[in-house]
Amino acid sequence: MRTRDLMILVTTFPDRGTAETAARNLVDAGLAVCGQVGPEMTSIYRWEEALKTDTEVRLTLKVLTERYALCEGELKMTHPYDVPQIIGWPASHAEAAYLAWAKGRTP
Repeated sequence: MRTRDLMILVTTFPDRGTAETAARNLVDAGLAVCGQVGPEMTSIYRWEEALKTDTEVRLTLKVLTERYALCEGELKMTHPYDVPQIIGWPASHAEAAYLAWAKGRTP
């Protein structure tokens, strides 16, 4: 089903515990409908003129479009990084029953 009602938000955290805590807090507050904490990965980036390599954990969130700005704002305020990666895009398709669940309605 084509939709504009659901967004995918991806961010990273320095460790699994921090990512899980963020996911729980955002879902519990109703700012995200689901959070998935991924495995560790290696990130390579430039920070303050130096090339950095760090281990991070990805957090993928499913967020209703109407709550995206609130979810992003909460992440900015509580994230341990000075400049967290917060990247979001609309879900172009979502299975109808999943979308109904995400909106708080039974399929």
